[in-house]
Amino acid sequence: MHQFRLLTPDDYPLLLEWLARPHVREWWDEGEDTLEKVAENYGPEEDLERFLLIEETEKGQRPIGFFQYYILPDRSVGIDQFIGEADRIDRGVGARAVRTFIELIARKHSPERIILDPQPENKRAIRCYEKVGFVHYETKIGEDGRMAYMMEFRRGESEKVWK
Repeated sequence: MHQFRLLTPDDYPLLLEWLARPHVREWWDEGEDTLEKVAENYGPEEDLERFLLIEETEKGQRPIGFFQYYILPDRSVGIDQFIGEADRIDRGVGARAVRTFIELIARKHSPERIILDPQPENKRAIRCYEKVGFVHYETKIGEDGRMAYMMEFRRGESEKVWK
């Protein structure tokens, strides 16, 4: 079972550790290689909420990933996320977590659509998002200067996920 809790400054060392891992850094590299940079880039921001993905295990709760969402001018919601623990990749965790995250966002904001923008070469992420119900609508240069494979999830298109 997975749940989310708000990211706090106490989580920055773990976030820094995850950001240094090859499977994360390959797709999520903004140069955060010190605690100071993590604090600067992941501190509180208006209209942006950040969370740790928490997994329930026999031994208790274990943080395994990072998720964030932000409200766009058209009232859509953008999301970004990664699984920080390599042993949780390729096990369906990402798809289940994204579904749960969509439900959290839907309860709080009820947007008409949720978007995300993996790099076109990130086939693992794209497969994950397609399993959840995201659909590609455009490939363009993103805000970070990299190519972005724009995907959206619209209200009503996957009732088993969108509550």
